[in-house]
Amino acid sequence: MRKLILSIFYILSFINIVAAQDRIITGTVGGREDGKPLPGVTVKIKGTRGGTQTDAAGRFSIPISARAKELEFAYLGYVPQTVAISSATVLHVLLVSDSRSLSEVVVTGYGTITKGRQTGSVSTVAAKDLEVTPFTSVDKALQGRVPGLRSVGASGQPGAMQQIRIRGLGSITGSSEPLYVIDGIPVNSGDLSVNTTTTNALAGINPNDIESMTILKDASSTAIYGSRGSNGVVLITTKSGKSGKTKIRLDAEYGTVKPGVYNDKTRPLTTEENILLIGESLLNNPAYVNAYGLTADNIREFVISEDGFGIDPSINTDWYDEVTRNGTQQQYNLSVDGGNDKTQFHFGGGYFTQEGTVLASSFKRYSGNLNLKHQVNAKLSFATNIMLSSANTKALLNAGAFGNPVLGALFIMPNYAARNADGSPNISGGLSPGGGLYNPLAILAWDKASNNTQKAITTLSAEYKLFPNLKFSSKYGIDYNSIEEDSYNNPSYGDGLNDKGRSYRDYGRYFNWVWTNLVDYRWEIDPESSWVGNVKAGYEAQKSQYYSASVASYNLPLNTNYTVPSVGATPITAEGSGSSYTFASLLALGDISYKNKYVLSGSFRRDGSSRFGADNIYGNFWSAGGSWNAHEEDFIKSLSFISQLKFRGSYGINGNAGIGNNAWRNLYGYTRTTYNFVYNGNIGSGPIQYGVSTLTWEKTKAADIALDLGFFKDRLNATIEWYNRQSDDLLLATPVSFTSGFSSYIDNLGGMRNRGWEFSVNGSPVKTDDLEVSLNFNISLNKNKLTSLVTDKQISSPFIRQVGEDYQSYYLPQYAGVNVETGAPQWYADETRTAVVTSYSQAKRALLGKSAAPKAFGSFGATVSYKGIGLDALFYYNFGNYIYNGFFQYQNSGGAYIGSYNQSATELERWQKPGDITSVPKLIYDNPTNSYGVSDRLLYKGDYIRLRDITLSYKFPQILLDKISVASLRLYVRGSNIWTWVKDDRLPFDPEAGGTGGTNNFELFIPKTVTFGLNVGF
Repeated sequence: MRKLILSIFYILSFINIVAAQDRIITGTVGGREDGKPLPGVTVKIKGTRGGTQTDAAGRFSIPISARAKELEFAYLGYVPQTVAISSATVLHVLLVSDSRSLSEVVVTGYGTITKGRQTGSVSTVAAKDLEVTPFTSVDKALQGRVPGLRSVGASGQPGAMQQIRIRGLGSITGSSEPLYVIDGIPVNSGDLSVNTTTTNALAGINPNDIESMTILKDASSTAIYGSRGSNGVVLITTKSGKSGKTKIRLDAEYGTVKPGVYNDKTRPLTTEENILLIGESLLNNPAYVNAYGLTADNIREFVISEDGFGIDPSINTDWYDEVTRNGTQQQYNLSVDGGNDKTQFHFGGGYFTQEGTVLASSFKRYSGNLNLKHQVNAKLSFATNIMLSSANTKALLNAGAFGNPVLGALFIMPNYAARNADGSPNISGGLSPGGGLYNPLAILAWDKASNNTQKAITTLSAEYKLFPNLKFSSKYGIDYNSIEEDSYNNPSYGDGLNDKGRSYRDYGRYFNWVWTNLVDYRWEIDPESSWVGNVKAGYEAQKSQYYSASVASYNLPLNTNYTVPSVGATPITAEGSGSSYTFASLLALGDISYKNKYVLSGSFRRDGSSRFGADNIYGNFWSAGGSWNAHEEDFIKSLSFISQLKFRGSYGINGNAGIGNNAWRNLYGYTRTTYNFVYNGNIGSGPIQYGVSTLTWEKTKAADIALDLGFFKDRLNATIEWYNRQSDDLLLATPVSFTSGFSSYIDNLGGMRNRGWEFSVNGSPVKTDDLEVSLNFNISLNKNKLTSLVTDKQISSPFIRQVGEDYQSYYLPQYAGVNVETGAPQWYADETRTAVVTSYSQAKRALLGKSAAPKAFGSFGATVSYKGIGLDALFYYNFGNYIYNGFFQYQNSGGAYIGSYNQSATELERWQKPGDITSVPKLIYDNPTNSYGVSDRLLYKGDYIRLRDITLSYKFPQILLDKISVASLRLYVRGSNIWTWVKDDRLPFDPEAGGTGGTNNFELFIPKTVTFGLNVGF
């Protein structure tokens, strides 16, 4: 009886199951355009919460009941599709791509998001704008492409550091650079060298390996990076393989490099011009006229005679032409992509080399990239990425070093021959050993400086789907930099002469690891999926270690083939150091949306770091954002010309942890540390830093409001954005009584605000089968203001740090021009610019209302394509800033250095007789007037417009390529920095040479490049 009852129960249960679950439907989902399988497509029974996702091969299997009528298929970037359930048990579904949705998929912190769910300020630069660029590093390609991001290349040295500022200057003494994250790994960036003039850690990355760069600007997008996000975040995503036919691509490029900007009005003087001006300046000085009996008739003979200045009029060397060159640039890249439904791969290899605009400067890079993904089963997958590079930089000196070839090109008198009759560098006469200036050709030939950097960025990750809507991921990444630097000054000539030769060797190693563990949950709250929530939470740990060793020796062999420190007779330095910092973080972020109309998002991160004081080890950072996709409303949908109308806003708090590893500690040092405690040859020790245990990260409260617009099916798009960044607890040196043993200590006391507008617009006014024209424009306006300081006014010439003013405000005496009758220089006696004085000592400094930061910058450009012919052009502009020339006095000395250093051609505009109207005063030998003294005469307008990039290309027709089994073929010619308009015709150097700091430092000339290349795919 018991068996019978059980049998009846099982039969009834089976009948119920069959009634509730009539059958199982299987099938595949692919793209209609190419038929390729689509992994991760959501497959749901309409009207229920039940569903599944396709696997890596696009396959799915879903049980359905007899009551089910339709299946819904949804995938990011494709039009959702509903399929009626028939008697068939196998379905093959092809989804139609939604081009607009595809373009709106953006990478954000710890994942991706559709633009419909986006509440933050995010800009993306795609691979087509990065690959095969004529630049040594990917950050250089950002200039002009992102509203709110200012990218400045102050030096033309190949491989030099690029200065990036996102929405203004973020700190006073801490870092203002953004955080760089490569494939989820926060990496070391900037100049990591010790003894090289300028390098860039990002120059080790081949731009051809980059899929996209995403710039996070507001708190909603950056707060998830906590104490490191206040200056913005740059997310770099590398290329990965795709299933399907293996694709091979080869890129080759070759071109020339030469100095980009040359101002003929400020060029160095010729020999004859020097003879003229030296003679005139002597005649304007009565002491010399009386001492040597000088007259207008005999002055020339005096200047060229050995009893006078000994200037040989037969020699006229163009030192600028001697040290500069037309260099070459070339790069070659090979990539292979492919895979199947289980495994996908990408391999990339590249070689890049660029000669600098000055002799002996160069950069060379070898790189390789391997990306692998493997789907073990429907739930488990693995991935790894390995990026390796080896780069060599030949760098030159800058600033006021006499070995700086740029300084030599401008300062050395033209009456000195550059070479002897046998072609060797001339080191006689005024260029002899021990002289004030050195022949740069000799320095470039006999001195050596190199930097060899090996870089590796590797990641290993795994993902496991616990449930269809819940997954766990773990990623471990390494960022490694090994830097070897050698510098040699020969014993016979130049900077090494007095020490009988110098040799330096420096080694530095940066090892940075990051381990991130996340859970990701997608919650479809109601059966209709009107309400959808997405949540991520996890833990991240990071440790970065630095190790260094340095040695130096003097008194080297005369044979310049022996350059290493071990051959030196006099050891000078043997140093080694090490430091590290750690982060441990809890993080969570998520959003909730209703019918893709209304979105609320939030993030939270709790950072703990060894960089923070013992009393402030942990900090909390958060953001909240919201958006309204008004174009999804029925009353807007009826307006067919509106394709997007979106309002968004955010607010949050993030931080700046770029404050140094031990700034909060009381430090005690031994022997040769910051202080020298060596006494009579014995080891000594003592305190070297007064620490504050409450020291903490710099904080930024950021607000953002934006409007995104799209018209005529996205043929015209625009974004208007306002932001406010209030930074507090900025680190400043606080004075303390010397009885403490220190002059100051570091504390969180400063405040700064950046507020501004960003506007961008792009559109395609012409779009036919054969012709398409696209236009783009963006402008950024930022205003900086100091809100708190240790003292309200601090002069740091040429600037003043004053509460209520721009941090980079110039504070200088005001030049009043030249007295028309006497030719004497004049200055204003006060800020009102009323009283005029002729004595420099009576001139008063004034707040000029001028800043080193631009009032506006941005870009405009166009893309035209016609039957395979393409033309792309991008112009970059910068307005409202001023650049300070700290070396002004040597080249515009008014007679003080004339005959010793070559002068600028602006001196030809000097006052000569009563009635002359000019800004250049009368030339007087030895110049007692101090006409070159620090004043706003040393300021130049930094306004310029530059043709940053232009490319003319041709894509061969596919019907022709199919005959030779080639998938694609494109030829192009490309130029960068081809043309530059500079508003101030007195500016003697490239307007970018002032950098973000606004002061010129005699950097290598920024290059203009023209390259020819091809891209071929198989």
